[in-house]
Amino acid sequence: MAGSWNVNAAQICFTNGVVERLSSAMEEDSVMDYPISTATRVFPPRIFDVGNKGDHQMEQLTKRVEQLEKTTQQIQTDVAVLTARSEHFATKADIEKVRAEQGVMRVEILGELGALEQRIDKKLERMEDQLNPKFDKIDLIFERIDQRFERIDQRFNQLEDKISAFNNSITWKIMIPTGLLVLAWFVQNIVLKMS
Repeated sequence: MAGSWNVNAAQICFTNGVVERLSSAMEEDSVMDYPISTATRVFPPRIFDVGNKGDHQMEQLTKRVEQLEKTTQQIQTDVAVLTARSEHFATKADIEKVRAEQGVMRVEILGELGALEQRIDKKLERMEDQLNPKFDKIDLIFERIDQRFERIDQRFNQLEDKISAFNNSITWKIMIPTGLLVLAWFVQNIVLKMS
């Protein structure tokens, strides 16, 4: 401890008052790393020399003030960073502007979709108008093919009738007389020979 201790009573009273005010202010500050004792402090009579105890309290106070300065500097840095960042934050006006733009875009998109739907409908109608005559022609072609198949069926039916008639005529003209001849021969040769 350098220096002399020529302290008068007024200086001790002033120092004690400042120390008490700073101590109470630091006790209320919850950010500090050095907790302050809540015990009641008893100071020596103001007339006497405070000695080393005052120096120790001043050292603690100096350390705490240094810590407070560091913390304040960090807070200032953080506030500066937040202030710089806040320039890029969206305001209510910005959000309303974006909402208005989205509404306009939505209306434009719906209008474009409606126009696109109308164009597609017109193209489909034109395609239908172009395809209907072609489908009608195809229907006619199929009707003609059906008519030809009906004629072919009729010809097959006529051919079957002719074949059936031919079979009947063969049966009546050839088979029955032949069968009768065979039967007559059988009767003549077998029956007559047995009798």
